Amino acid sequence: MIVDEGYVKYRCVHEIGPAPEHPGWAALNELRTDLVRAGLVGVLSDGVGYGNLSLRAERGFVITATATGHIPVLGPDGYCLVTRCDIDANTVWSIGPAQASSESMTHAAIYEASPVTGCVIHLHHAGLYGQLLEGKAPATAPDAAFGTPAMARSVAELARRHPADGVIVMTGHQDGFLMYAPNVDHMRDLLYMLSQGYIPC
Repeated sequence: MIVDEGYVKYRCVHEIGPAPEHPGWAALNELRTDLVRAGLVGVLSDGVGYGNLSLRAERGFVITATATGHIPVLGPDGYCLVTRCDIDANTVWSIGPAQASSESMTHAAIYEASPVTGCVIHLHHAGLYGQLLEGKAPATAPDAAFGTPAMARSVAELARRHPADGVIVMTGHQDGFLMYAPNVDHMRDLLYMLSQGYIPC
């Protein structure tokens, strides 16, 4: 994994506020806990976290906060609400107990490109990453670094081609990939298919 994983690269306009409320939060948080146990979300030996999850909300999307990868089970305070994102200005607006994940702009790009998407996750796994690359799954531009407008634009282009659901390899982000689906249940199905060798076209 690249050494700058977990660091926020966008301009953050964050307002400290209460934990966001969302009817699907419990299901998303349960999925996160399962992904932590599987090693797909977590923390490196140097303490830098990786992996994040989000759900579309009435006003933006709810996403795991930055620097939470070391926490096995998150509470509501481990999430915030992203209310606006301007990719061209490299700026994210959020509200909650803590600042939004470093990949918030990429999540925003998928939600904008695919109106049916209700859930986005960003995971790390060397084996699955290699499986996806070898199977020629949709992949971002090699020069698009994580957490940047270039990554967001590359991801949006791929999501527009396959708006229903999908898996995207983050070529310029070692071991990283994105998944998006209409809801958490669909996401679990997609994860199971991926574990069984499914390669999206």
